[in-house]
Amino acid sequence: MKKTLITIVALLVLVLVFAACNPRTTDDDNDNGNNGIENGNGGGNDTAGGVSPMEAMNALMERFPQHINTGAAHVPGTTFMYGIGLPEPFVGMVGGAIFHDRGEDATVATLLGSSSSIVSMNEFFQMGQDGIATFEYDLEENSITFTMQHDVYWHDDTPLTMADLVFTYEVLASPDYTGIRRTREIEGIVGFLDFANGEADSIEGLVLSNNDRTLTIYMYELPMTVLYFSLWTSPMPRHIFEDIPVAQMASHPAVLSNPIGWGPFMIEHIVPGDAFHMVANPNYVFGAPQIENLIVERFNPTQAGELMEAGRFDIMAFPRDLYRYHQNASNITFLSAPSNEFYYISFRLGNWDDDNRVNVYNPDRLMAQLGADVRRAMAYALDEQTFTQIVFEGLRFPAPSIAPPNHMALIDQTVPGFRHDPARANQILDDAGLTERDADGFRLMPDGSPLTINWAMSIWPMDEERVAFYTQRWNEIGLRVVLWQGRLHDRNYLLDALDFDSYYGSGDEIHIAHDRFIVGANPNPDGMWGHTQWNPSRYTSPEYDAILERMTSVEAWDAAYLQQVFSDWQWYWYNNVPAIPLSWTINLTALNSRVTNWDTRAGVGFTGNIHNWSDIGLSAEQPNRN
Repeated sequence: MKKTLITIVALLVLVLVFAACNPRTTDDDNDNGNNGIENGNGGGNDTAGGVSPMEAMNALMERFPQHINTGAAHVPGTTFMYGIGLPEPFVGMVGGAIFHDRGEDATVATLLGSSSSIVSMNEFFQMGQDGIATFEYDLEENSITFTMQHDVYWHDDTPLTMADLVFTYEVLASPDYTGIRRTREIEGIVGFLDFANGEADSIEGLVLSNNDRTLTIYMYELPMTVLYFSLWTSPMPRHIFEDIPVAQMASHPAVLSNPIGWGPFMIEHIVPGDAFHMVANPNYVFGAPQIENLIVERFNPTQAGELMEAGRFDIMAFPRDLYRYHQNASNITFLSAPSNEFYYISFRLGNWDDDNRVNVYNPDRLMAQLGADVRRAMAYALDEQTFTQIVFEGLRFPAPSIAPPNHMALIDQTVPGFRHDPARANQILDDAGLTERDADGFRLMPDGSPLTINWAMSIWPMDEERVAFYTQRWNEIGLRVVLWQGRLHDRNYLLDALDFDSYYGSGDEIHIAHDRFIVGANPNPDGMWGHTQWNPSRYTSPEYDAILERMTSVEAWDAAYLQQVFSDWQWYWYNNVPAIPLSWTINLTALNSRVTNWDTRAGVGFTGNIHNWSDIGLSAEQPNRN
């Protein structure tokens, strides 16, 4: 019973039909102090003015175009300047498909083609049939087959084959692989764990044929999430990496200083931490780029507007908080795209068990001791509607759910979220036993000891304003919240501390953390909120794990079942509050007026496919100035 794109689209239509679910209350399933708290304050998860999140997103999208084509001729010999706002140096892990974990490195890796998928992505964020390979799946055989449709070469002219993808899975299975790309779905490949445990010489469920141009992957159960890239589809060059010990790969020149891919641009040289100088790949499978030279360069994001107006860059992801000051610049076109980015505050509720590669709930952590009621009160204290309206002029809006906004059809519109309600927050804290206060008016622990909550926060535009705004709101309900170590931190330093528990595993120094997350196409939250080092809360429970397992079950091929389990996950998260959802947004791209063609639509533009570089040109020798 083989299926392809027609069935996939039909599945999405059914999901849209079942997009409304009934509200309900679930009991707290861990310690978490949730004593039958009712779900929200009524009225569903509307944003300000009674507008649903979907309506708010659509209204934002309508303010900006998603595609421009000026029709102007390309000027040969010009250099495309790609700006990336980053207050700290690039990590630079751009080679090999499975090592980078930063968005800025992912941008370079996509241009390079070192992280590019063999299949395309369609407008529904699902696998498409326009890549270098097509696919078919078979529910009776629990298999999916990828077949190459093009002759593709790595930048050193070595042919790319499906054997490269098999090798990538073997690296993912290695006990020395410490990255974050190994998922529950990947471990469901027949024989994957046997190979990982040293009980087999190969992964039984990976079957090559047709001169290594076809790969069939057999699974114990074929999850619906395979349609959303839950299996790894980005090969790494076997001939480059096969003689490098897995433990040394992430720090090897093949990843950091001399990477190759199969994409539209090749590395010419790297300025460590600051810039990547690239040249066009004349053998690119989808047509050589018109642009001969491309430079990806880091800049301070607070200077984004001035640099764009001065003609320093041709393109950048533009900070929403700066848009108001530069929206009328004559040399800039602003394009929008549905965002797969969301912002949150996580509560640290456990620790990472590196030996077993799982998160372990720890009831001794401060935010676990305080329970879900206190975490809920902290959520109600915040006023994200006011903050986003003042700082971002509506280009962000409060997120009612921890679910990512790029899968709006799966989001349960009845989950109410946490509207600003300080009176309710105060009552919750009183009911939780935090009634005694010190001389400064801050609440004490039930045993009378001081209560101080340490907040980890990175250096980023508007974060100082966010710290001041949020701290005031928490102070108003009697909670003393202070910055961890008394300051903002370099984001790379902070993410390492959070991902690897560098300053957390041996104690309880970090209690809450603020960050953003950019999700991939897969709606399954297991990759961020499951047993992964990326899980910033470290939250887990048997009941929660069961929900995540249902998402990858064969039953989830049924649209109603998938909608229900995704709703169950959102309600469970709402009731237990491992994190506070803050805001959703749109992606805002600033484009210099000399760029002749650009497309941000999912499945069509740069983010979905990388076919269209042969159509992109520059109509002037230098970027235009305002």
